[in-house]
Amino acid sequence: MEVVARHGDDSGYLRQIRFSRDESDPGGRAIVGQVLRTGRRDYTNDIFAEARHAAWHEAARRAGIRALASLPIHLGGAVIGAMNMYSSDPGFFTEDLLATLDEMALDVSFALENLEREARRKQAEESLRAAEEQFRGLVEQSFTGIYIVQDGKLAYMNPRFAEIRGYGSADELIGQDNLSIVAEEERGGLAEKYHRLLAGETQSVSYDFTGVRRDGSTFDAGVTGARATYRGRPAIIGMMQDISDKKRAEEEIRRYVAQLETAFMSTVQVATTLSEMRDPYTAGHERRVAEIAVAIGAELGFDARRQEGLRVAGHLHDIGKITIPSEILSKPGKLSPIEFKLIQGHPQSSYDVLKSVEFPWPVAQVALQHHERMDGSGYPQGLKGEAILLESRIMAVADVVEAMSSHRPYRAGLGIDRALAEIGRGRGTAYDANAADACLRLFRDKGYQLPA
Repeated sequence: MEVVARHGDDSGYLRQIRFSRDESDPGGRAIVGQVLRTGRRDYTNDIFAEARHAAWHEAARRAGIRALASLPIHLGGAVIGAMNMYSSDPGFFTEDLLATLDEMALDVSFALENLEREARRKQAEESLRAAEEQFRGLVEQSFTGIYIVQDGKLAYMNPRFAEIRGYGSADELIGQDNLSIVAEEERGGLAEKYHRLLAGETQSVSYDFTGVRRDGSTFDAGVTGARATYRGRPAIIGMMQDISDKKRAEEEIRRYVAQLETAFMSTVQVATTLSEMRDPYTAGHERRVAEIAVAIGAELGFDARRQEGLRVAGHLHDIGKITIPSEILSKPGKLSPIEFKLIQGHPQSSYDVLKSVEFPWPVAQVALQHHERMDGSGYPQGLKGEAILLESRIMAVADVVEAMSSHRPYRAGLGIDRALAEIGRGRGTAYDANAADACLRLFRDKGYQLPA
């Protein structure tokens, strides 16, 4: 411990002694050390009668000091120092004087507490002011429009919000009805959102609406709002962006994607037409199989994207038939073993044609597997059960239904009833049970008709 302030002539006494809290240190065993450790006042009216001051007797004698009183100084509940008084007169510290000194020590401690409290308050105010300045700088310079609504009026907005609205200054907007920024026909819906937000039914909302500028022109606005407190009262703080360019870009992308999809399906149709030109007797087979497969997929819960994959695969599943001589495809009589072997090769040929095309669906695999059967009796690989893709199992059912129902060079069409009977007979053995059930429900319970 060090001396930080003193008054009067100590004749060098304070430079010769040592103060400490450590009881093992001679400076800690004396009165001041005791006060620093215990936080209680202590004194002696005759230093030379105190053995605990023996180490400092000679220094006290030279300085002419006989009596000592030490009083603790507190700050924040802890002892931070001691106020010491020395006298050359033995018996100097009377009870009245000690009581007065106790009050002085309390006053000093109280003053230090106040100074510390004031310093903390000023530091907190300074930190708050710096944080507010930083926050205001971020808000004022934000590329997003930021606003506060209270009592249905605009209570604050940053320059970007005013700029989006077509105003030169944010001050021009203070006090305006918060729904004035919204196209009239949309105000009812937004008023309901604000009501639910202020009522605490939801903590935040995000929505798009048609905004109105100062000159009456409109723009696409995107807003996110949250319940907040502003100046001690409920309010809504929100962020608004002009998303007109974004919406236009999204619309352009949608149109471009639609064009690509149309071009893609046109290309698929060209490939299908080329295949049908080789086998005009089965013209329309691929398209009808595709539509039946899509209907079964929808019945099984496929989403729109996966249904589109079935459509593409249906159109292309027999593309490999272009490698088979047309006279075999249109032969009215029974095929020879060699001819039948060529026909059985079309799934592999279809796969070879399609495998290098990067479809977003397993089109090539469906073409390869659409003649596989759940019990392993199909071709070309003799796959069983789950080794066959679900899309391929659906295509197998659709292919059988369409082929049996339609005319072929070697026989007349057998009709939909015979086709459905075949699906029912092979359910769970040749054909996937779920795909078969979905197919039967469509035709027998839901009135689905064979595509024309």
